[in-house]
Amino acid sequence: MNIQNNGTQANNGAGVGDGASLPGANKDSGSLSNMFTTLLIAQIQNQDPLAPMEASQFVTQFAQMSQVEAMQTLAQISAATAAMQESMLVVSLGSQVGSLVRVRADSVELDGETVRGGFTLDSSASDVELILTGPDGTEHKIPLGPREAGTVDFEIDPAEHDLPPGDYKVRVSADTGEKPDVELTGELQSVRLGADGRVILSVAGVGDVDTADITRFLGRPQKKEQAHEQERENGLFPIPFLNRFLS
Repeated sequence: MNIQNNGTQANNGAGVGDGASLPGANKDSGSLSNMFTTLLIAQIQNQDPLAPMEASQFVTQFAQMSQVEAMQTLAQISAATAAMQESMLVVSLGSQVGSLVRVRADSVELDGETVRGGFTLDSSASDVELILTGPDGTEHKIPLGPREAGTVDFEIDPAEHDLPPGDYKVRVSADTGEKPDVELTGELQSVRLGADGRVILSVAGVGDVDTADITRFLGRPQKKEQAHEQERENGLFPIPFLNRFLS
């Protein structure tokens, strides 16, 4: 089956942050300050000499500029923090590559191997079907029979249901009208950052998915040798091992 902190130091008297800042923050703040200074000079030069501006008006404008700069810096810090969190998430999820995961999906790629999955029913149903729609629009229905409310697991065996390799849309139909989300089990193959900074996970048999689509981690699949070693540790010896003492 091929399932595919940076920050600013204390503000100065005018409310403009000095000291360490995020890349580009000083440039943006300087541009904003220059624009404000230019407008303020033009306003002073063109004011009515018989009715000049009051000092309180200048103070108000300075305060407004400081608020705008503070909001701009906060937005930059938030963006940098979000980017840092995304990078940390990639590192964390990278350690899970090779593990089995359950992921919400509406399509599956079949290549001859059995695909496992499940869904959750809010209420009992007397007739439940798993419907796969092939590239040609043909629907292949897998009857699951009556099911109680709760988690329902299923298997898609291409050989048993005569399903040729290809990409299929998958959904669940119940006689109650309920349409639960389908979750498929696949191996997490890779984790990367997209061009927009979004974390993208590649899951075998499903393809690229968002982190929000992952519903659970199921751990790494055990190889036969690991399973036998675990059996020995638990006192459950494989038959060939027992035959040495029984012969």
